[in-house]
Amino acid sequence: MLGLGRQRGYTLLELMVTLGIVAILAGVAVPSFNDFIRTQRLRSVASDLNATFQLARSEAVKRNADVTISRVGSGWVEGWTVISAGNTLRSQDAVSGVNITGSADSFAFRSNGRIDSSVTFSLVSSASSSVAKCVRVSLSGSTITDDGSC
Repeated sequence: MLGLGRQRGYTLLELMVTLGIVAILAGVAVPSFNDFIRTQRLRSVASDLNATFQLARSEAVKRNADVTISRVGSGWVEGWTVISAGNTLRSQDAVSGVNITGSADSFAFRSNGRIDSSVTFSLVSSASSSVAKCVRVSLSGSTITDDGSC
C-alpha cells in the first residue's frame, strides 16, 4: 500500500495565518525599534562628549597646561577637537542623527582641571525632539549628563 499514508506539511491557509501574525508583530515592533535606535544614538554622542571632556581635563592636569576643546566648522554637530600647545590630542568626526547646541564655541580646561565658566550642551535627536540629553561641564570641570532638555 504505497502512497496511501498521510501526507505531511503545511496547508496554504496555515502558511497565510502564520505570515499574517508575523506581519502584525513586525508592525508593532518596528516603531519601538526606531525609538530605541534614536535613544542609543543620542546616548552614544553624549558619551563621546563626556569622554572628550574627561580626556581634556585629565591632560590639562597631567601636562600642567591649558587644553582647549573647540568645535569644528560652524557647529558642534560637525565635530570637535582637543588641542594642547598646538598639538591635536583627539578629534571627533561629524555626528549624524543628533543636533548639538553648545553654550560656547570653545572652552579650555586649566592646569588645575577647572574651567572659567560653565558650559552646557543640548543634544536632541534629529528625528524626534522628545528624545534629548543635556551635558553640563561645571566650573570644577566635572561633567553631568541628564535626560531631557537643558
